Amino acid sequence: MRANNRNFIVDANDVIYATIDDGLITLVTRPSRAFQLPHRRGLQANLDRDLFWRVHRSYLVNINRIKEVVPWFKSSYQLRMDDRKHTEIPVSRVQTRRLRELFKL
Repeated sequence: MRANNRNFIVDANDVIYATIDDGLITLVTRPSRAFQLPHRRGLQANLDRDLFWRVHRSYLVNINRIKEVVPWFKSSYQLRMDDRKHTEIPVSRVQTRRLRELFKL
């Protein structure tokens, strides 16, 4: 991955989640690091589909870094992630079915 004119090697297993806002991708990794890089199509295509899941149009999560599934309102959910801040990420209504299948809810 290239960020701030530097090249970083990031193990996919260390990625907790990625989010996009205003054309900038923030990649949160273990141990407690965050990288920002310009949005490029293909980030998700370069990651293992069995490990990374787009739970919302703005979030891509590593399913092995989900700490807790939190019921929200109107049959929706949030995911509490395994980062220092225990970030809560919304699950879109479209992805709720996969969530239920994945965690047998």
